[in-house]
Amino acid sequence: MDILCCHFCAYRALWLLVIWSIISFNSKGDSDPLVLSLKKESSYPKIIGCVPCSHEILMGSYFDTHKSLSDPDFRIFLDQETRSSDFCERMIHNIEIFGPSSLQRDLIGEGSHRKLITTMIFNDHPEFTHFVDDHFCEAVVVEYLPAGVFSDPFELQHLVGRKVFRDASVLGDTNLELPSALSSRSVVEIHSDATNGTHKVVVQLPLHARYPPLDYRGYVNININEPDLLLRCRPKEDSELNACSWTLIDMGIFNGSSVAAWRTPCGNEAHAMAVTIITYLSALVCSLLIVLSSAFFSQKETNIA
Repeated sequence: MDILCCHFCAYRALWLLVIWSIISFNSKGDSDPLVLSLKKESSYPKIIGCVPCSHEILMGSYFDTHKSLSDPDFRIFLDQETRSSDFCERMIHNIEIFGPSSLQRDLIGEGSHRKLITTMIFNDHPEFTHFVDDHFCEAVVVEYLPAGVFSDPFELQHLVGRKVFRDASVLGDTNLELPSALSSRSVVEIHSDATNGTHKVVVQLPLHARYPPLDYRGYVNININEPDLLLRCRPKEDSELNACSWTLIDMGIFNGSSVAAWRTPCGNEAHAMAVTIITYLSALVCSLLIVLSSAFFSQKETNIA
């Protein structure tokens, strides 16, 4: 019995030693300079960089040389287009003042034509108002639309003309007539003025559903994920400065909590054959009626003559 107790105590001590070693190793990993640098590098918000102010549409410059949206290609594009400057360095020191406190997404309307309302509120940081007061800033909302949804570029330009948006562009798949099965993703970039003391950005984006493929449930679910929010700024004190900073505001803390879900009705696959037969018979009967009517009236006119 004593021998068993001794063995039990020995095994227990060995397990405690292993657990202590694992905890010690993890603690050292957290204090490792490389680990800390990686955590700092992935922190948000972050500066994308300084881009020439002539590039008013960030995604537009990308689609000038690319046909479709690819995340790796877009990162390479940003690395090539951005450049460092003293202004960007000053922005990095002020990066903590840019932070979101809430993100709300509402999809209103009925049927295939809806309006996506996105409301974003910044943290009420005392330096934020001062910064916006000293800079020309625009709040830039980038929406990534799935294949089943599109935004009409002509409708957006009408809103720009009415001063609802400062600028707006639809990039990627802009063919409005394609059904969902033949379309691909599109990107909508919307610019709004960030006036003095602005802590809230509200964007009302009109959207339209494409014709969805057949489904046995009679509807399809379309999910629109969180947008990207950026601030495009340049200092008022230097009107000759040709560099604008693009500050990416982190929306990852709201990941999954503000996805806009859109249930779109579609044709039931089980009814496809019946609908096809009825449509064919209706077209055939109508065609025969037209031919018979034409023959009847032609004969009547001949008899009158």
